[in-house]
Amino acid sequence: MHSVRPLPDSLFAKVEQLAAKNQVSVAGVLGAAFRVMTLRCGSGEPVDIRLTADYPVRRASCPAPGSPFTVLLSEPHAEAAQDDTAGARFSGYRRGTAAHVDLHLEADLSNGGAVLHWHQEGEWGNPVLARLLPGYFETLLAAVVTRPEAWVAELPLMTSAQEAALERICVPLDRFPVTTPAHERVEEQARERPDAEAAADGAESLTYRQLNSAANRLARVLRSQGAAPQRTVALLMDRSTDMLVAFVAVMKTGAATVLLDPAHPVARLEQVVRDTQPIAVVSLARLGIAAFAGQVPVLCVDAERDRIAAEPDGDLGVRIHPDMVAYVVHTSGSTGVPKRVAVTHRSVAHSLQTHEEGHRAVPDDRASWLSPPGSSVSVGELWPYLAAGAGVHVAKPDVAAAPEALRDWLVADRITKTYVSMPMAESLFTLPWPDTAALRLLTVGSDTVRRWPAADLPFEVAVAYGSSEANGITSCLVPWDDRVTSRTATPAQRQAVPPVGRPWSGVRLRILDDDMRPVPLGVLGEVYVGGPELALGYLGAPGLTADRFVPDPFGPDGERLYRTGDLGWLDDDGLFHHRGRVDREIKVRGFRVNPAEIEAVLLAHPEVDDVVVVAVPHPDGSRQLAAYVVGRAEADELRGHLTARLPAHLVPAAYRTVGDLPRRVNGKVDRQALPPVEWVSANAQAPQDEFEEVAVQCFTDVLKIDRIGVDDDFFVLGGDSLAAARVVARINETVRRRVSVRDLLKNSTPKALAGVMRTGKTRHRA
Repeated sequence: MHSVRPLPDSLFAKVEQLAAKNQVSVAGVLGAAFRVMTLRCGSGEPVDIRLTADYPVRRASCPAPGSPFTVLLSEPHAEAAQDDTAGARFSGYRRGTAAHVDLHLEADLSNGGAVLHWHQEGEWGNPVLARLLPGYFETLLAAVVTRPEAWVAELPLMTSAQEAALERICVPLDRFPVTTPAHERVEEQARERPDAEAAADGAESLTYRQLNSAANRLARVLRSQGAAPQRTVALLMDRSTDMLVAFVAVMKTGAATVLLDPAHPVARLEQVVRDTQPIAVVSLARLGIAAFAGQVPVLCVDAERDRIAAEPDGDLGVRIHPDMVAYVVHTSGSTGVPKRVAVTHRSVAHSLQTHEEGHRAVPDDRASWLSPPGSSVSVGELWPYLAAGAGVHVAKPDVAAAPEALRDWLVADRITKTYVSMPMAESLFTLPWPDTAALRLLTVGSDTVRRWPAADLPFEVAVAYGSSEANGITSCLVPWDDRVTSRTATPAQRQAVPPVGRPWSGVRLRILDDDMRPVPLGVLGEVYVGGPELALGYLGAPGLTADRFVPDPFGPDGERLYRTGDLGWLDDDGLFHHRGRVDREIKVRGFRVNPAEIEAVLLAHPEVDDVVVVAVPHPDGSRQLAAYVVGRAEADELRGHLTARLPAHLVPAAYRTVGDLPRRVNGKVDRQALPPVEWVSANAQAPQDEFEEVAVQCFTDVLKIDRIGVDDDFFVLGGDSLAAARVVARINETVRRRVSVRDLLKNSTPKALAGVMRTGKTRHRA
């Protein structure tokens, strides 16, 4: 209970006047109500007080950060007589009536003064806000008394001491001002520890001397073809020691590396190459990618090994400015065109230092490389460990996609540090692990982690948060002595969704309202990020760059903040809690997805008149993309149209044809009114033999869908690579035939997969 200074009578008078002006009657809305109102204090156009008659309010759960909550302002023990002041009718209220309120304020006007009594009802979804809100309200009321002419939204909620504490949390000191480029850190290791293992991919192992020498030779070939500062070189390679050599080589030339993913459609790859205009595409002949004919020279390093080996292997010594572009990655764009994020050498140099310290990277570490080669996450898996002189080990695609296989590989390869995306991590948490595993740290990112792993795992699990545009932002390992991991989290912390950590050293984390003012601890706001790891911007998109990279109103002239579009709040331990997106960008299976990009490609189909893409729940508990289409195209035709133009994670699992899209009065699509997706077979054909029965049953068990027929496609039903690995594991446990994930990818119906089982090799069980 808090007591505050007297409340001004003008506050009540204003409510009554506004009620009369808008012809609002609040009599009887609670059965017996006295001066009941909903106050919205925040940004936007100034508003005095907004009355509502939406009582009684009943809520299944108490308020979480950012959710609306109900406030009741009353006088205790008031009589039930009605008050017709200024044409607005009010009734008395006595605590204990059936109406539910989250916060009840009692203004005691007896004895010639006014005392405000504070009652919080139930257990709030955000205990931090519940604890701090009374103090914020007291600060606000004190400001009301001293500045009665000000708009409520302009008044402070925090004391000066609270503001200073918030600043210390959001702007940690930068202890890493050194800007040595990443490839020069590799050169240092080649001089100091030449025979130490730098990388291995199963087919080849490289020492630091061999890695540096091979990169120097390839860099000289690229320089002869025009690679230089202010130019670009594209890498179209799978995860391998060859790709690592090429990445280091391009950095040595001073050119920017354009990271491409061989799994993406040729049309998308060619679009990226047209946009970035590299002097060459460095690739591998063994990948068999037929692209870029006449568009740009293609250098296949596995076909040119003799030519490359003839070059000198000494360091090139090209001077690199920290603000030159180190690499370019592509993220989902709202116009249908991927956004080209240009990341500087300064960003990479700072990130590898923070992660090298935060992850306690040492030369004896054996780190994994699991992420797609075209992603910025892949960069984070490499450089901190190479800078520390550790070894980076590459997992084969089938291993990286299957939880059981990945666990077995991590154990067998004696991996000590690994980064995995959220969907994979949650699968790994539930597996049994041997106590002898060398793994010490598993870092999780890419999406909100929904549950805590067990505290008795033989390794620690830490959550991290970042983006292509801002590199590393927060980590639960910061600071190490106060880290919040699966092993160190308190029972109270385990009652909520895991946080995503504290800002890395030098990273400015701002949680702001719509007017870019800091929100107090516990209050939801939009996430802005500043500091040395910000990207240069979006290549070829100055308007988009200006929209997302804005001037920092809190820092020196010239400093910028990246507007992430994420929502979150900070607790009083300095931990950041992620709570979704401001815009339509969503996360599906760990990938950032902008539905507008998919919609743009679908609208290019001649038989599509209108479309909206949303994330919908799947029976297996995941979220999948669904396309609601107005037009005449069949689902298979649309899927093929998208598959030829977009990466797999941007291809919806479900398609539903509708006569028209439901819309609100403002013309926007009403996504809440879309019909549900039916994850069932329209015409389930029964299995004809034991192999088809096994396939149908395994599909059913994993996807949690009833009535699956032998002709139903696994991916049409919402399956993905992780689910495919689980299906294959169940089949191999059930029948004496060995099938692989690749078999399922190529034979995605129970009937087709049963054919593989009939003709496959017999597996003899021990």
